Parts: sequence; C-alpha cells; structure tokens
Amino acid sequence: MKPDTSSGSLVAKVAREGILGLAGNNLTYPAIGVTPSGRGVMAFTVVGNDYYASAGYAAIDAVVGVGDIHIAASGVGPSDGFTSYKAFVGNPPRTRWGDYGAAVAVGNSVWIASEYIAQTCTFAQYTSAPFGSCGATRTSLGNWSTRISRVTP
Repeated sequence: MKPDTSSGSLVAKVAREGILGLAGNNLTYPAIGVTPSGRGVMAFTVVGNDYYASAGYAAIDAVVGVGDIHIAASGVGPSDGFTSYKAFVGNPPRTRWGDYGAAVAVGNSVWIASEYIAQTCTFAQYTSAPFGSCGATRTSLGNWSTRISRVTP
C-alpha cells in the first residue's frame, strides 16, 4: 500500500520488514526515502572489520525487499574526532556519530546523506602548520564528512 494523505491524515502500512546485515560489520543510523512508485533507498554508515566508516546504501521495494549493499564513498582511515577520546567524553569513549544521515525522494530518485571518513593524515601532518588541519582537509577536532548522493532505485 502506498502512503495516502487524501483523508487529511497520513495513512500507510508496512509492506515488508526484515533485517539487513553485513557479516563482520555494522550498518548504522539508517534513513529511508521512498518514491511515489514505492521504490526507495536505505542510506547508512558501514563500519566494522572490513570498512573504515563508509557511506553506504541499498535499494528497497515491496516486491524484492532490500537489495545489495553498495558503498557510495569509502572511508579512508579511522575516526579521529574529539568524541573518540577519553579526555573529552569519559571512559569508555563513545564516538558520537549519526547526526547527519538523511533520505528524501525527489521524483523517481532518492537523495541520501551518510557520514563517512573522507580524510586521514599522520601525526606529523596534523601537527604541521596550520596546526590540526592536515593541509586544510579537516577541522582540528574531527575528520568525518557527509556524503550526499542521488540514487535512482
């Protein structure tokens, strides 16, 4: 059933439900956007044994369910933000993550946003001038980025 607003209220029901997983890894903070035709995209961040934090997605629809996992942007190194250090957040450190995921349908496409690690550098690069910017590729307190992609499911 497609969502219906003709009564002045949103009326919808779940067509399929299940679990999406990737062995040895985690798919975190999902966001789902569905087109008027009922096809959609689930965006998430992929982290784990095989991936530095990477922007991922999978197509979804009522017939097939969830399709294959795709990587929109691969993480290039470990998370190195202030929320990953005991001095800032206590012990054990719990990296803050997932505030900037989104999905929205526009026509037959879905625009998705997921967090990932787009930059990494050595300690020597971090401490060289200008301090903490790794050659102006990051802020001094975090190296995460938001990947925005357009997907036509």
